[in-house]
Amino acid sequence: MKSKIVSITSFTLLFFVTASITSDSSFDLSTDSDRKSVSVTIYNGGIGLVRETRVLNLAKGIRTLRFEDVPSQIIPQTVRVKGEDPKKLTVFEQNYEYDLISPERLMDKYIGKEVTLYQDGKEKTTSVKAKLIANNGSPVYQIGNEVSLGYNGRVTVPTIPENLFAKPTLVWKLKNDTEKEQSLEVSYQTNGLGWSADYILVLDKDENECGLNSWVTLNNNSGAEFKNAVLQLVAGKVNLLSNRPAYSPQPRYAKKTMVKEYDEVSEAAPEFNQENLSEYYLYTLDQPTTIGYNQTKQVQLFQSEGIEIKKYFVFENLPMYEGNEKNFNNATIKYIFKNAKKNNLGRPLPQGTIRVFKADSKGRQQLLGEDTIDHTPENEEVKIKTGQAFDVVANGKRLAYEVFKLSRGEKSSYSVEIRNRKKEPIEIRFYASLWGDWNITKSSHKFTKESSTKTYADVPLKANEVVTLEYTVETKY
Repeated sequence: MKSKIVSITSFTLLFFVTASITSDSSFDLSTDSDRKSVSVTIYNGGIGLVRETRVLNLAKGIRTLRFEDVPSQIIPQTVRVKGEDPKKLTVFEQNYEYDLISPERLMDKYIGKEVTLYQDGKEKTTSVKAKLIANNGSPVYQIGNEVSLGYNGRVTVPTIPENLFAKPTLVWKLKNDTEKEQSLEVSYQTNGLGWSADYILVLDKDENECGLNSWVTLNNNSGAEFKNAVLQLVAGKVNLLSNRPAYSPQPRYAKKTMVKEYDEVSEAAPEFNQENLSEYYLYTLDQPTTIGYNQTKQVQLFQSEGIEIKKYFVFENLPMYEGNEKNFNNATIKYIFKNAKKNNLGRPLPQGTIRVFKADSKGRQQLLGEDTIDHTPENEEVKIKTGQAFDVVANGKRLAYEVFKLSRGEKSSYSVEIRNRKKEPIEIRFYASLWGDWNITKSSHKFTKESSTKTYADVPLKANEVVTLEYTVETKY
């Protein structure tokens, strides 16, 4: 290797290489330019599985291979290496090197060694040889018989130590028994790759039907770029251990970009193909895509129209105590639709955020609210809460209370006044708060038992109508 001089300004601690560097024959080097193919599988838990093939021409014998352009968030213990012919290429030691070149680390490596100090004058630049004694906060030099606390000038070192690296690198010691060009398959897991589903639900004028558009949102903060990658996504709650890498990189101030994927060369937009993978669902993009570092990418998952949807105004956990008469409570707005083929849907819906829109009188789509949905299989209901209704309110109060004398229990009577201040008829769903061994003995409206602690009544209201719902419940305990 040719010698090189690295210059460091003592105050700003900036460095640069001032001479060209040739490759060192003591090791082989592989970068992403050797990459023949790469596929990336991303899980909901923020971990990605990378599989790549690189074509290498290694020297014969026991060699050291520096495998560069891997993510800085790589989980080293998950790395697997396989040669084209396992009998002719054997990896017997692996190191993940993350002691990176920086002014501070470079100075630390030269403690106790000779460096050169430069000072620029008006007419000429002077230099002096010095020994770096310490670098605790600021450098301390020995210049001749004197000790200098810092230096107003540049500091240069003759070369970069071999155990400092420009970027995180996998270093393998291997035995190669062939001199021909060969393929090397490498797979590993990395943090910093994540995906989620985002849904856009657009209601029609009467809010009886909707369209649903789903986008996959990818985030790549792994520290590497994957060009022309086969992209796969696993939907489901996969048990993943939190294997954080030993190297925790400082955030890079790169501009974050949002990319909506469409291949202009192809006649069709990219689509995801869906298949079962054990107890999960696997989505594979039918075209290669580039996953850039510090990038948020969106690819459409599906689009469906004509989905029947039901709107509910819900009162749940309504205060039923005395003194609540002067306060009113707004109804919660909920939408429910069936994820079924007969409802123009019927597909696994990955966990994600759903945003509900409706057009105003001028046809401009306005946001009504947003919610999250869990992984939802086919033929299950999707329930969305968008907010609270402005014009649908209610008050509740307890009318009577009695404790049983011959058994452990009580009886309570309640009254709920529900007011529809809208200009159109609606239907509300009222949930009674219950506990113990309960039984509704009397009610003005029919109640439907939903669970051991929940029962509800659906109450229709005309425009600007006020309805009173009354019920009596006996509880044993």
